[in-house]
Amino acid sequence: MTPLATLVERAGFAPGTPVAVARVAGDAVEDCVAGVWPNGQPVTPTDRFYGASLAKQVTGAALALLVRDGRIDPDRPVSDYVGGLPSWSATITPRQLAHHIGGLPPAGDLEARMAGDWTEALAFEALNDLAELPASPGAAYRYSNLGYVLLARVIANAGEMPFTQFAATRLFEPLGLDGIGFPDHPVGQPQLPLLGASLPLTHGDGGLWSTAGSFVQWLQQQNRDTLGIADLVTTAGQLNDGTSVDYGWGVGLRQQSGKALLIHGGEWTGAAAKAVRSPALGIAVVGMAAGAPFETLNRLVSAVLEDIA
Repeated sequence: MTPLATLVERAGFAPGTPVAVARVAGDAVEDCVAGVWPNGQPVTPTDRFYGASLAKQVTGAALALLVRDGRIDPDRPVSDYVGGLPSWSATITPRQLAHHIGGLPPAGDLEARMAGDWTEALAFEALNDLAELPASPGAAYRYSNLGYVLLARVIANAGEMPFTQFAATRLFEPLGLDGIGFPDHPVGQPQLPLLGASLPLTHGDGGLWSTAGSFVQWLQQQNRDTLGIADLVTTAGQLNDGTSVDYGWGVGLRQQSGKALLIHGGEWTGAAAKAVRSPALGIAVVGMAAGAPFETLNRLVSAVLEDIA
């Protein structure tokens, strides 16, 4: 295979851009970093990047664990798990939130108007301000960050611990993963100066910080179905009229060479991330970049995937 450093160089990042990429082919795990942080320090393999919406597949896995254990019924109303919300919470289910078919406002609708950090308090203020849903639950696919912030609260309440602790103790630690997690506040991360005036501080929709090496190992464990939840997280959503939605629980559902390809991207000011895996092909790729266009990062991930294939 082509060295990862060569593929990073070919992708077209501006000189010095912090980049991390990792791949799995079979049992071989390889990672590569490049660039310099704003503090002048070179990027190292142990540096965590902001994963943005790559967090959603972790949230989907956490939901699946609780469903498997009988702690959450994905088809009961959200109001059974989270109190104090408007009456619409009795018409929407965790399954609908996971598939982005719950009728909540789409991603960007609120975030584009906010003046401060994107926090759980702000997200729940927005949820409580909704007198009614913009769309009927199950009527259409509308990718919603608010839905995944709410889903993280469902998981926390049903799991009887904060979502960040649940992810650490029920997901990352059992899989032997370090270098990945949901810090309450990402103090000391060298990428922080690049994230703009509004910091992403919610969990569930985002909030994940990880090295590329740790995240690709996460992908590898999902390919192996170590947690025993693959059937739940990779099932397509379904609208009320029977239309299939090509989004599982935190993962986009695609095909390559007739095999399932599970994908997700993420963006924030100063952050871009994308992950791709195929259980049938035994491959996984993740790329993360700071201060680079998502299109450039996507080009790198696509090149690494094609090189493996």
